[in-house]
Amino acid sequence: MIYFFLISVVLLVAALAANLFIKRAPKTMAVLLAGFAALTAVSLAGLLFVRLAGDGAEFIHPWAFVLLVIPFAVFLAQTVFRGAFARRVAYPMTHLMVEQSSLRVLFTRWLPVTLYTAALMLMVIALARPVRVDRTVLPPTEGIDIILLMDVSASMQKQDFYPNRFVAAQSTASRFISKRLNDRIGLVAFAKEAMLQAPLTLDHEALQEYLSTLYLGVVDANYTAIGDALGVAANHLKDSKAKSKIIILLTDGDSNAGTIAPLLAAKAAAAYGIRVYTVGTASAPGDGLYSSAEDEINEGLMMEIADATGGKFYRAKNEAELAKIYDTINELEKTEFAPSSTVNRSDYYQPFLLMALVLVLAAFVLEKLFFIKVP
Repeated sequence: MIYFFLISVVLLVAALAANLFIKRAPKTMAVLLAGFAALTAVSLAGLLFVRLAGDGAEFIHPWAFVLLVIPFAVFLAQTVFRGAFARRVAYPMTHLMVEQSSLRVLFTRWLPVTLYTAALMLMVIALARPVRVDRTVLPPTEGIDIILLMDVSASMQKQDFYPNRFVAAQSTASRFISKRLNDRIGLVAFAKEAMLQAPLTLDHEALQEYLSTLYLGVVDANYTAIGDALGVAANHLKDSKAKSKIIILLTDGDSNAGTIAPLLAAKAAAAYGIRVYTVGTASAPGDGLYSSAEDEINEGLMMEIADATGGKFYRAKNEAELAKIYDTINELEKTEFAPSSTVNRSDYYQPFLLMALVLVLAAFVLEKLFFIKVP
């Protein structure tokens, strides 16, 4: 539609030039102005449709715009060149007559033909079949199922990460979720006990909501039951039909509670084909003002859990390293699939056709009842 508008501007400039330099060519200027008006009207109608329909606006039959030459030709034949096809009767003393013009005369001469022309233009737009296209990308039939294990024990409030370990882990997990559009993801919070916060889902908006409302103390925050957390996640993943099943365990401490031994839970997860990535989030002793005097993370246990399931162990000493670890896991666990989508088209030709019929009816009524011309 923008091209029609640009052409109409060129015609307007040409009309102004004709008025300046070709003083005796009023018909030329009239033709150019008529073209400008027609193309501007079509452009505005098309742009209005695109504005209302959004980015998915399309025309199924764009070739139909070639037919705009028909209303343009009809308009010129009924106005500018009408005298060339009409019979003329010579009246004496016509040179003494003073041509008078009034609003009614102008309406009688121009309004019906303008309405008919506009109706034809709208019919052409309707013939081009404007539609709104909605494309929905379908998720893969076989993706990756991921459970995020989030430590919510009291030690996660330490500030060796900015602003603290828990908020840094929360925001990093949120960015990770936003990059896994086609995977089902679940969330488990654990401290003294493990609790499923969100089941495996493709509704990542809801998952982000669950993650954002998570807080320290949602369960007893004085202990860390890593084995129980792995058990809850593995139990939720064991019946999954996904081609790959992943657990990302994030903690800043050692297992000191729970009824299931961490290594036993890891071996059970491995038996179900579940891979566990373990992430330790605590700065090294003496690294900074908020660092602990002793290393809080049992790296040996984290490595054993990861090795038993075919995963990897990562140590993050600050929020930047934690973000890189999630990016690394994101790259290691790629979901490859042939993209597919469904396309829904909603027709928008009806309003244009209805407006055209209204204009035709209005022009007919005005011509036959109000603006009657006597030959």
